[in-house]
Amino acid sequence: MKVPCVSLLVFIFGLLAVHGVDVCRYGEQFRCGHVLCEKTCATLDSTAPCTATCTNGCYCAPGFVRTAFGSCSPRFVCRYKNGDITRE
Repeated sequence: MKVPCVSLLVFIFGLLAVHGVDVCRYGEQFRCGHVLCEKTCATLDSTAPCTATCTNGCYCAPGFVRTAFGSCSPRFVCRYKNGDITRE
């Protein structure tokens, strides 16, 4: 009985390793995107289309922006808009 259980666990971990399981942090979601296309506080109002090649990874979810510290936070954390301090 011990051998089949161990074999099953090895099989499951093998599948996870082959398919790659990405666990995204708070405010992120796994999808096709590009780091150059993510919104930041500085680019929050930009309407320019992103032309970077799409790659799978963890990117900020809708309503979140990439902070200077590398994490995704709700967009209300942006204090500066067009060079002025805002109170959103």
